Amino acid sequence: MKWFFKCPLLIALAVSTLFLAVMTRYHLQGNLAAYQEKAAAKPALAAFFWGLKDGVYIWEEQVQPSFVFVEETDSIEKEQMQQENMTGGKEQTEENTQTADEIQVQEQAQNEVYDTGSLENAVDQTSVSQNEPDLSLEFVRVEEDYFADALFIGDSRTQGMFEYGGLQEVADFYCKTSLTVHDLFEKNKAFIHVEDEKLTLEEALLKKKFAKIYIMLGINELGTGTDATFLRSYTAAVEKIRQLQPDALIFVQSIMRVAGEKNAKDPIYNNANINARNEGLQTLADGKNVFYIDVNEAVCDENGNLHDNWTFDQIHLKAKYYEVWKEVLKDHGIEKKFYK
Repeated sequence: MKWFFKCPLLIALAVSTLFLAVMTRYHLQGNLAAYQEKAAAKPALAAFFWGLKDGVYIWEEQVQPSFVFVEETDSIEKEQMQQENMTGGKEQTEENTQTADEIQVQEQAQNEVYDTGSLENAVDQTSVSQNEPDLSLEFVRVEEDYFADALFIGDSRTQGMFEYGGLQEVADFYCKTSLTVHDLFEKNKAFIHVEDEKLTLEEALLKKKFAKIYIMLGINELGTGTDATFLRSYTAAVEKIRQLQPDALIFVQSIMRVAGEKNAKDPIYNNANINARNEGLQTLADGKNVFYIDVNEAVCDENGNLHDNWTFDQIHLKAKYYEVWKEVLKDHGIEKKFYK
């Protein structure tokens, strides 16, 4: 061992490696929370390098979602108390009478150019008139060419659809492993490659128009925040997408459940938590501009778990079963000729 102590460079390397391992383990509950699941069966230091690759650094202050609805403090505390005391309960909303000020804001929103740097502006500027008649639309069966003007946004599960679903030559895919609804519109998250450019989601949505946008997010967000804060962030993201793509139909897909073994053993990534958040996502659908698609009806067994033999890691589908997911989407098309 004497040779070891005679080599200060080797000592420094060993100490720094130990330090990074300890700090990475600590930040698996913070900045690196999205890699917690992947790091479970690997050295903790692996999460540090995954984060480094994706631009997530342990020395940065953890950024809270910037696109959430602004609410009164009492209302937020009330929601948090309800979340702690009730499991899987639906968030209740109140229907407020439209005031003259709100009408004025809506009229201004129709005439102003959207400020791409402000998500709060996107949340406030609703493009759906409360006086429109009920024009709810029904799902119809479509073929693959239906997705020629579609965009898929999501995490590693959507990446799997891109690679194995047979739509890579038909639709566009803006997806990234470990992507969450919280960092979807972060300005330093340029994860989309368009020709020779690397763009943020906002930049990409301003560059090309789509008729349909499919979203699959939520598995990486488990264990962070509450069901209520997750729903607010997701709602704000949908509102911003609608502002950037006002003519597109938005399809919110359910968070796909996990297989039975993981459901039984994991205190965070389990189907009770997934179901609770899916209940909130269903409330985003209005039957006219935003639609909810329950993918779990097709990929789960009689116990409500992802089929064990359909997954290689209890979370992601095996390649051949992305065809099942695609068939679900083909059964839930909205024909443009019925759309106003």
